[in-house]
Amino acid sequence: MDITKARDELIREAADKLVIVGTGQPLDADYFERINNAVDPMFAQLRVDSVCVVDNDALIPSEWFDALAGLLANICAPMAGKGFDPQIKMFYEMQLKRMNAFKPGFNVQEAEYF
Repeated sequence: MDITKARDELIREAADKLVIVGTGQPLDADYFERINNAVDPMFAQLRVDSVCVVDNDALIPSEWFDALAGLLANICAPMAGKGFDPQIKMFYEMQLKRMNAFKPGFNVQEAEYF
């Protein structure tokens, strides 16, 4: 089992969730480009909101993959004739926060002196 996934796999999974491509069929270049253009802004928004940080889009942790694909599909929903759903966004962001809640932050702890 892969422990990381790549950006192209994320785009393909989002397209599958949007049902804009058939099983085993190649993704249309226009759809690929439109979904690809939404990836970096999504990663930036997740970083700013302190949900998760994807430093390298070629090494996306596999445990984050489904939630990120769901978020990306939700962002790109209008291209499939669906509407953006804020509840879906909140659901996937909460999943990502839960997965990252108990990981070490490696932040320097500040001491409080009297």
